[in-house]
Amino acid sequence: MKKLVCLFLCLVLMCGCQSPSISTNETLKIVVASDIHYFAKDLYKDCEWFEESMLYGDGKMVTYADEILDAFIQKMIELKPDLVVFTGDLSFNGEAQSHQELAKKLQQLKEHDIVVAVIPGNHDVDNIFAKGYGKDDYFDVEGTNAKDFKDIYKNLGYEAAMNQHKESLSYSLSLNDDYTLILLDSTAHELTGSTLDIGGYLSESTLSWLKTELEKAKKQGKKPFIAMHHNLAVHNELLNNGYTIKDNESIAQLFLDYQVPFVLSGHIHCQNIKQINGIYDIASSSLLDAPLQYGVIDINSQQMDYHCESLQISKNANDYFDTVARHKMEDMKEEKKLDVLVKANRYYFAGVISQHKEELESMEGYDQILNDNDFYKNYLLSMLKEEIDSTSLHLVFDDSNK
Repeated sequence: MKKLVCLFLCLVLMCGCQSPSISTNETLKIVVASDIHYFAKDLYKDCEWFEESMLYGDGKMVTYADEILDAFIQKMIELKPDLVVFTGDLSFNGEAQSHQELAKKLQQLKEHDIVVAVIPGNHDVDNIFAKGYGKDDYFDVEGTNAKDFKDIYKNLGYEAAMNQHKESLSYSLSLNDDYTLILLDSTAHELTGSTLDIGGYLSESTLSWLKTELEKAKKQGKKPFIAMHHNLAVHNELLNNGYTIKDNESIAQLFLDYQVPFVLSGHIHCQNIKQINGIYDIASSSLLDAPLQYGVIDINSQQMDYHCESLQISKNANDYFDTVARHKMEDMKEEKKLDVLVKANRYYFAGVISQHKEELESMEGYDQILNDNDFYKNYLLSMLKEEIDSTSLHLVFDDSNK
């Protein structure tokens, strides 16, 4: 009996205790969503002004997060993807209670045999702004460090990990015989050696671990692709500071060397697809921003098809987003010009402005904006540079170098 036990242990050690692939299917269905910014209701229930304050924010429907998530979870149960990936900013500002309640909600997907994989964003770990909103003032709440994060989400990605990085919250998943997904922690916190930096970066340790994972995928004959919070490519010439990962060109070159076809990111809250070194960076808009959308990927060894789908809830998300935009551009006093900017802004963040250029150009305030020489003119022109619909993508893979 002892010999059998010893033989078993030897086999385990030889195999490296690696988790098996999450699927045996040749074609995988993967859903990606980002920037949930979930905020536990108990942490603002006594604050009468909190909901109104969100109308002067960045468009996130924070007070509707439970309804949005419930609708999303129900859609996933119906769709039954092999994997659901969340590319960071899971919490409002890193509150432990928000993370715990979100993890409990996402556990419903696990109960329906759907694998869930999360990665942190800049709001999630070691956030000094973790707080609650009371009747008269803010109040202290428990925050989340790296160990807490991994403990809370231990059944939502980390338990299925093929390999984990000890000096970040990065890990890799074996998806099937053809693909490896590397989930990169691109955020600043105590474990990665820095704090209070919303700009994405890979520490030297994380970069070294990444190279090892890419090399393993190459030896296994698998295609690797990446999920991380920060963007690999510059998605807007005016809105890239703090969004695009530092040293993005050298990281893109590394991905090119290992034939990474695409990256899934978030952070910028804008649905946008850009290329860098021929690698597609698919930035998902916030699930809490109009039109409450997420990405659906169907992928096999030959090709990948990506498209967006949207949720419907009791509140009109487009009207909500437009109201916030009007508040943010309240210094624009001319209503017809404001109408153009608000509509263009919504189309742009939804990833569909390329389909609506003629509509915008026909609006009465359009030429008036172009006659100005200010930020709003530059902002409109930066949005109108989009030439493709960022809500869909079709890739055919070249296996000649596999």
